[in-house]
Amino acid sequence: MIDMSAWDEMVVDVVNDLHLDPRNVRLDIPDGVPESDIVQDLFTNEKALNLVEGIAKVGLLTHEVPIVVERDGQLIVVEGNRRVAALKAIQNPYLAPDHQARISKFAQLVPSREAVRRITVKKAPSQDDADQLIAALHTGNQRVAWTPARQAAFFQAQLDAGKSPDHLIAQYPTVDVRKFITRSRILELFRNVSYNDPSLGDYARKRRFPVSTLARLYENDKFLNLVGIQVKNGTGEVSLLSSEASFKRVATKIVSDIRDGKINTRSLNKTSSDRYVEYMDELRDLLNEQHPEDDTHTDGQPGDASTSQSNSRQGAGGSRPDEGAGSAGSGEDQSNEPSDTGRDKAKPFPNKRNYLNTDNLAVPSAFPASIHEIVKELSAINIQRFPNATLDLLRTFLEKTIKAYAEALGEDIRKGSNEKGFVFLSNCLVWLEDHFRTAGMTALIQPVQKIRGGRYGFGGSKEHLDATNHNHHIFATPDDVRESWATIEGIMKAVLKP
Repeated sequence: MIDMSAWDEMVVDVVNDLHLDPRNVRLDIPDGVPESDIVQDLFTNEKALNLVEGIAKVGLLTHEVPIVVERDGQLIVVEGNRRVAALKAIQNPYLAPDHQARISKFAQLVPSREAVRRITVKKAPSQDDADQLIAALHTGNQRVAWTPARQAAFFQAQLDAGKSPDHLIAQYPTVDVRKFITRSRILELFRNVSYNDPSLGDYARKRRFPVSTLARLYENDKFLNLVGIQVKNGTGEVSLLSSEASFKRVATKIVSDIRDGKINTRSLNKTSSDRYVEYMDELRDLLNEQHPEDDTHTDGQPGDASTSQSNSRQGAGGSRPDEGAGSAGSGEDQSNEPSDTGRDKAKPFPNKRNYLNTDNLAVPSAFPASIHEIVKELSAINIQRFPNATLDLLRTFLEKTIKAYAEALGEDIRKGSNEKGFVFLSNCLVWLEDHFRTAGMTALIQPVQKIRGGRYGFGGSKEHLDATNHNHHIFATPDDVRESWATIEGIMKAVLKP
């Protein structure tokens, strides 16, 4: 707890006794610069002129006093630098030459310059005590907070000074230090990129870089997984898991889009909004592009494909070479399934996306790791480029997830299955339909029946999935994937509900 009642209170001369703090996180200037440069910076970038005007027209308000610490035998202002800079400038307007004329004009309104030359300050016992007060004022909710970048810079400066994240978290129990550490580290990642366009680096390093827009992305776990950024739960520390070349492409696009106004806090307000979903797809497309300089891929991204796939059929019953449609998983032999000759073509899907939207799926932590990994892969595959691979994985996802769901409920799907004890997708669907009926989840019975086939048609059915999986004359289109996903998604939401 901060006890300021024990801090020394002093009356000092603003000109001779007080020195502005070059380490102030408001400043992007190196140590050792002359104080006149600090004054000029505060007037140019931190609106110190507004304080001069306020002092001249209203008077020097003393309900709050500057906080100082003793450093190398000098009194350094650690809180209230703008106010002290304004008072110094009233005594000598030439400290801020770019603003000298207006400072002089306001200074003439001050009844007595000597009356505002000597002021009361409080002296903090140590830098740590001062830092705790500053954190409470500017990263808490007791007054208008610093900009997000400034908040991050405060804790970044202490990390740079050698303090550990655990130390800072313990030192500031009322502040969400982890959030600010993550923010500073993410900013550091984007600012350290060697951009091909140097102006992007300059923009990312600006003190007023709109980090709030960037936060709309990095506060989404799916974005972090997509681009290969890991955030430690305990400390907020950040690690880059993807290759530098891959991250550079992502960072270049994001910083450029923020600068050009293509994304902002309004357009990325909700992760479920059309623009947010669209932007995530743009990033996936960027990461899926083949680049020879990439050594590794972002976690969860598909590897490079040596050949591209055609995205259109060669006629209603057309065929093409087998493209690895075999599945490891079902054990059912469907090699004699009929081809899709005469099958109605899938109706066009409005607002077609190149990726499946898995954002509404929450895999319970108790489910096997394979289910978690499959969901990641499904969200990362470009279905326009890889429809066969996606549909094959959808079939695997459907079967494995139902098995995991039954296991979590303590039920055995094998009851009533064949004598060898194997569990096929057909067994899973029969069990799931019975389960929904017993549980009173009647709205989900027909979607299961549609997948099982029969009068509900071929598209999106188990028969369709099996044929694409086993019959070497059958292949998938992007719309086949969309149709199957439209049928499966609602069931998966219910099955994966924690």
